[in-house]
Amino acid sequence: MKKFTPRPIDRISSVEELVYSSAERFGDKPLYIYVEDKEQHTFSYNEHKSSFDALRAALIDLGLAGKKISLCSDQHPDWITAFLSVIGVGGVIVPLDRELQPEQLSGFISITESEAVFLSEREYKLLSPYFDSLPLLRRIVIIGARPDAEIEDERVILFDDLIEKGKVKLSEGADPSACASDVKELACILFTSGTTGTSKGVMLSEYNLLFSVIQCCRMVANTEKDVFVSVLPIHHTFALTTNHLAMSYLGGTTFMNDSLKHTFKNITEVKPTCLILVPLFLETMDKKIWDNVRKQGKEKQVRALMKASNAMRKTGIDMRRTLFSGILNAFGGNLNHIIVGGAPLDPEIIRDFDAFGITVVEGYGITECCPLISVNPFKWRKFGSAGLVADGLEARIDEPSDTGDGEIQVRGGNVFMGYYKNDEATKEAFTEDGWFRTGDIGHIDKDNFIYITGRKKNVIIASNGKNVYPEELEEYLNKSPIIKEAAVIGRKSDDGVVITALIYPDKDVAGDVSEKELYEKIFSEINLINKGLPTFKHITAIEIRDSEFEKTTTRKIKRFLLK
Repeated sequence: MKKFTPRPIDRISSVEELVYSSAERFGDKPLYIYVEDKEQHTFSYNEHKSSFDALRAALIDLGLAGKKISLCSDQHPDWITAFLSVIGVGGVIVPLDRELQPEQLSGFISITESEAVFLSEREYKLLSPYFDSLPLLRRIVIIGARPDAEIEDERVILFDDLIEKGKVKLSEGADPSACASDVKELACILFTSGTTGTSKGVMLSEYNLLFSVIQCCRMVANTEKDVFVSVLPIHHTFALTTNHLAMSYLGGTTFMNDSLKHTFKNITEVKPTCLILVPLFLETMDKKIWDNVRKQGKEKQVRALMKASNAMRKTGIDMRRTLFSGILNAFGGNLNHIIVGGAPLDPEIIRDFDAFGITVVEGYGITECCPLISVNPFKWRKFGSAGLVADGLEARIDEPSDTGDGEIQVRGGNVFMGYYKNDEATKEAFTEDGWFRTGDIGHIDKDNFIYITGRKKNVIIASNGKNVYPEELEEYLNKSPIIKEAAVIGRKSDDGVVITALIYPDKDVAGDVSEKELYEKIFSEINLINKGLPTFKHITAIEIRDSEFEKTTTRKIKRFLLK
């Protein structure tokens, strides 16, 4: 197979160049399609440039250039305008997770010394009781609020009014580029999702962000013909850098998903060509496909077609979009690619989608790398791999074991500046020679593809001293139909460490059975898994849960709550 050559896309020097270049090339083409007040709207590349200039002029006029400004809103084009405009006037943008509790949001606004905040109407109402405890907060900008909204706080201004204010300043000769700062200075503080307990403020420069944007453009083969449905939280680096910044530079059009409960309906109606997801969404899609096939009593027929189709493809005949049109039409009929990141994905699911005519590629990233570390190119995939090391980034394995596994360490232009007000954590994050410690365990093959086997922090030290990575065992457990969610931990006992599976069962699959019968069914599944594993990796205890695991907004289990 021909090896991959990154696309020759020139680097960009500023967020202004990102916005201006895209507007020049794509003009009145829709950048976003979104729903507001139950009506569908479009937001073009030219409108984005106009809003970007106006908001920068307004921020300068308000004395907010170069200041720290928080941002917490649902998906809306104004979110992206605010994000880029604050950076574009030399400020520091602090995107916040709208699923956090109000006191947590207030805490982050306080810690970062934000002097202004962009909020949707929902977040404004939630945070109103906390505003008086934030003495540095001078301005509150509401995104998407109706003009008749009842607002008494004199610090409040509507986003649309701020844009109009900026347009007036531009007409008077204001220069929106006047306050741009050094691209290697702090531009963004992103708080980690908190799967390990305490969130840390990841400091990113404008250079870090733009470096990662061009990495994405060079590594994936998306074009201006692509249409996306944005499903993941917009504040998360995976969605922000790939789905919003990189794809806007390539000229794509993105539908902003208005609700998780509308996701599959929106996908069917919008007819995207590409989706950017975390594994849980893809697993749900795969499960829906097979549940539907089984309800129709066609599983044997579909699997036979898959086998025949795969054989035909080896002879150069590709009939997938005809043979599996019923399945593909459930996702709009135009879906060609899905990019997945955030956690390991079962290779069998990738093979399923590949057989149906949808190419799934896995990537690997971390907030501190903004986020891209590796991705499988569309035309050079290795199942089970987290992808080819991204262009412009170096990766190495620290102190590899006999199997070649060790901590993955990286360095390059997208690696963060450090943790906000946390010198100790910053020092621990880097080696003495400047490599970032990802905390992930894996190996790199001869072609520079990364394979991840576990998290350093999650590793279980078995009684014989060997390392057991819970992610590997969880991958086996999650294949079982009777297991809806699983997490593996090490319980200490007098006899050493007991590898324990915490199970949230799928009671619809289990049927109407007693607790004892349910336990026996699950343990029978685990015994089958154990037979294929070395003894030191055997799961020897299970604990059945009555409720789902608590998760982050990117659907990762909060492991620190399991201990």
